[in-house]
Amino acid sequence: MPIDKSKYPPDWEAISSRIRFVRAGNRCEQCGAENYKPHPQTGKDVVLTVAHINRNTTDNRDENLKALCQCCHLNHDRRDNARRRRYGKEHANYPKINFEFVASSNNIEKK
Repeated sequence: MPIDKSKYPPDWEAISSRIRFVRAGNRCEQCGAENYKPHPQTGKDVVLTVAHINRNTTDNRDENLKALCQCCHLNHDRRDNARRRRYGKEHANYPKINFEFVASSNNIEKK
């Protein structure tokens, strides 16, 4: 899906390239799939994208950005996409839920 460039900074292409090609070494930082090669699970050619971990497109700190293949990026955005499909685009700007979990000794707690 094409991005709405109005939500990104003017130097987004440079930021995205640095994350994908320099930091991530042309590989998905989640599953290790190599850019422009067949994905190990799907067999389709990989195209790396950059995901905002906290889903805030104005937060472009390196620690909030991650190079992901299409499969991992879709999985990362799955809950937000489901909410938009269920409730409509007008709910797209509602506060995002960050579903990071931290494992404790006996259970899993929300971070």
